[in-house]
Amino acid sequence: SGDTGVSASLVLHGTPPFQVYYLTQRDKEPARDLVKTFPNSRGELTLQPERSGHYVYTFVQMSDANYKKVGLDGPSIEQVVHPLAAAEFVGVGGSGSGSTGAGGGARSKRMVNSCSGGIVDAEVDLRGTGPWNLEVQVVGPKSTETIRIPEIKTSRTTIQVPIPDAIDREGGSFDIELASIEDSYGCKRTLTVPGISVNVRRVKPTAKFYGKDGKRHVTVLEHERASLPLRLTGDGPWRLKYRRMENPEVIKTVTLRTPNDQLNVMEDGLYEITEIVDSQCPGSVIIDESTYRVDWVPRPSAKLAPETEATYVSHNRSHILPPICEGIDDHVDLDLTGRAPFQILYNIAQDDHNGGTNILEQPTFSSIQHRTRFQLHTTPAGRKYYEVKQIGDAPYPLAKHKNDFIPRSERLLFEQQVFGRPTARFRNNNRMSYCLHDVLVPRDAITTDGQILLEGTPPFVLQLSIKNLAASKVDTETIKVPGKTWTVSLPTHTFESIGPHLITIESVQDASHCEQATLDPLYRSIWVDVAETAAIIPFNRRENFCAGEISYFQLEGTPPWTVGYRINGKSYTQEAKVSPFSLLQQQPGEFTITSVAHQQKMCKAAVTDLRFTVHPLPAARVGHGERIYEDIHEGDQAEIVFTLVGEPPFTFTYQRSEPSPRKGVKPGKVLETHTVSGVSTKEYSIFSALEGTWTVTSISDRYCRYPPAQPEGAADKTKRLTN
Repeated sequence: SGDTGVSASLVLHGTPPFQVYYLTQRDKEPARDLVKTFPNSRGELTLQPERSGHYVYTFVQMSDANYKKVGLDGPSIEQVVHPLAAAEFVGVGGSGSGSTGAGGGARSKRMVNSCSGGIVDAEVDLRGTGPWNLEVQVVGPKSTETIRIPEIKTSRTTIQVPIPDAIDREGGSFDIELASIEDSYGCKRTLTVPGISVNVRRVKPTAKFYGKDGKRHVTVLEHERASLPLRLTGDGPWRLKYRRMENPEVIKTVTLRTPNDQLNVMEDGLYEITEIVDSQCPGSVIIDESTYRVDWVPRPSAKLAPETEATYVSHNRSHILPPICEGIDDHVDLDLTGRAPFQILYNIAQDDHNGGTNILEQPTFSSIQHRTRFQLHTTPAGRKYYEVKQIGDAPYPLAKHKNDFIPRSERLLFEQQVFGRPTARFRNNNRMSYCLHDVLVPRDAITTDGQILLEGTPPFVLQLSIKNLAASKVDTETIKVPGKTWTVSLPTHTFESIGPHLITIESVQDASHCEQATLDPLYRSIWVDVAETAAIIPFNRRENFCAGEISYFQLEGTPPWTVGYRINGKSYTQEAKVSPFSLLQQQPGEFTITSVAHQQKMCKAAVTDLRFTVHPLPAARVGHGERIYEDIHEGDQAEIVFTLVGEPPFTFTYQRSEPSPRKGVKPGKVLETHTVSGVSTKEYSIFSALEGTWTVTSISDRYCRYPPAQPEGAADKTKRLTN
């Protein structure tokens, strides 16, 4: 039968004990070294491998008491071992087999459930040399049936065992046992391996939702756990699959322990049971009762009352309320849904100066009505933004839901432009100065005196009063101002009298048409001092002056004065602290008074008709301006030539004096004096035979005379008569 193997009888020579070393090789596996000890000279070696295959045994060495591992040229033994046939159910442990085929081991049957059909499939592992013939026993409560399955060609196969008719009809249990196996060599072996116990059920488990009075519906708070009651039949535990119809692709599985267990869910929606399996069999879902609805108690909400005047802007989901003037009471009505009492938490924000917004407050107010009045904040001015951030009611009180904010995309938003009340003030209260007959326009393009600062929404309408205190006269002017700054400029107003004037801001309006704010009394008015226009009047109306003369002018106005004049096209200014004002004419040419101003160079008046000519002083030269010594014979005459400088006609006086005793000494005693008038040429000659020194003592031309006063001495022959 293949159980025996090979026995080798050995005769050993030497001194015992003996060790025989040999190699064993199975098929093409690596050879293994083995050793066997024999106490006597004769021994027997049994070669009985546990596995089938082609074996080769080779004796290679031996040792005795005196020699170790002496090489042998011993014989080799070949053996072909066929395996014993065996079989067992897959997944059933604790089987074994022996050489007799009886086999033994711990018996542990596998439980199999049959929920439908008349056949039970069982998977079997076969060992040995096939094909095999297998005998199976079906052991029922009252009878046993043996089934033969021939010609099994694969080492693992699934056999189909019919369920006994009585059990198939009514349910129950039976066993399947492997009785025997026969291999291709005809070796038949009885099997004692664990079998399979089959539990046949003809009643399927069921699952459904339970609802009182048939109502399968529950309402809970948002994100609160909902326990959905179930009714299960069959043997637990159960594996139930379900889905939420709002997301049907996601199937969830839960294990349940009792027939009246509950399905716990955390989301709202319609839940459906899709599959039920108990501990043994898949079951069926009762379709009519397979769904259960979970609703959440709606969270409270707020919206503007329908009659609210507002424009909805979709891009930021905000309601634009009509603008309002600062300080005026205003409100909107909110319609609330939920269960009173209500608490409303909201943000109030306002535009800042950097293009962003600042949160001003985050107040909370309460209401017991479904329609409530929401008070708007109208102070200070600016654009106000309102955002309802959180609403609480009886089911959802804010105290228990502090972090449950309304999603940003669902919040009620509204905004309102609060116009500031228009106001106006002078930038400073510096006194301004003007001159009589001046127009009320800025005297300096860069000055801030008389500048008015306005607050509100441009354009503005400004009303000013100009009060002449001296004349007790008040003029009113209305001006449209496009921007937020304006410097007083009233081309239609002329100062007609001198003295203090008071300019007062009487009222201001802006584009919002809001009532003006109270004007600051310290910066509501500004003083204007109006002075006489300066004037200059010459003492006489001469058109010609001589160099060296002093011109006298009368000045009118308040000192100090600044006089502007021009000499030969070049401009000069000179300050005068008293009147009359005198000016020494030092340069010949055209002299013109151009302007006069007073009061720190204000009230400047242009002068257009005050001009005259300054002439150079006339001069005379004797002998062309050289000192000449000329000796003549007695009876002859010398020519004395006078050269005249200036504008004819000339009048000049000359003298003859005693000659100087020596060179470089002044002439002596005056011997004669002569005056010549009406000279129309610039040279004049006389002839004289008298001895002496000739000099010119004075000269005058058409405009001027030199010297201007009585001469204190005569000029000698070489002196030029100039300034």
